[in-house]
Amino acid sequence: MKGDEKAGNQFEGKEVYVKDVFNDIAPYYDKMNDIMSVGMIERWHKFMFKKAGDITGFSVLDVGTGTGELAFMSAKKAGPEGRVTGLDITPAMLEMAKLKVPDLDLPAEVTFVVGDALDMEFGDDLFDLVISGYMLRNVTDIQTAVDEMYRVLKPGCLAVVAELAKPRNRVVRWGHKVYMNRIVPFWGRKYDKGKVIDGKQPAYDWLTSSLEGFPYGQEMIDIFEKAGFTDAEFYVKSMGAVNIYVARKPQ
Repeated sequence: MKGDEKAGNQFEGKEVYVKDVFNDIAPYYDKMNDIMSVGMIERWHKFMFKKAGDITGFSVLDVGTGTGELAFMSAKKAGPEGRVTGLDITPAMLEMAKLKVPDLDLPAEVTFVVGDALDMEFGDDLFDLVISGYMLRNVTDIQTAVDEMYRVLKPGCLAVVAELAKPRNRVVRWGHKVYMNRIVPFWGRKYDKGKVIDGKQPAYDWLTSSLEGFPYGQEMIDIFEKAGFTDAEFYVKSMGAVNIYVARKPQ
């Protein structure tokens, strides 16, 4: 698996492989996210909504919703007049999301849709907020995914996206590399059992290799700006392990 600048780690059969990976890990996806983020994932998500501002009554799209965590937070903040849609290519992840709903007492309805982030079956200028977490590494065309976010977003509105990154500081980067290459696969073996998927890698080895060639920081801002976004900024979290991107579709 090889990565190219601004393209991420691309290879033949990636779309099917990624879908099979997430179908396989769906039952323990949330638990591993908490372990891998050292409990920081909730703080990252709170920061995303801080940057989104007041979204009361908004129509929100969560692209690559997975098990629905960002969609549920959107529903709570959008309130009873809001409308939230969670889109994901992996049916098993959406089934896990739906299982959570009865226990959440959400003020706004969340609709889950099986769909492709590269070709979303929504009209233009439809959503007041597009939000996404840790999805872009998994697509076969990052630029197209961001272009699609731009297309479905209403003029004047924001896209807020969280993604993994690599620390710039050499010492921190070394520690991050050790963590990603050794600690994460170690914990992952508890769940994925080292099972090779589609003849490629175990699920939690993919998390590490998905960062190969993956754009972050200014390189990702360039992608947002190429899509047409303005006022694009990124915020570094957890010493560079995660970046939060905020960009506006012009009026």
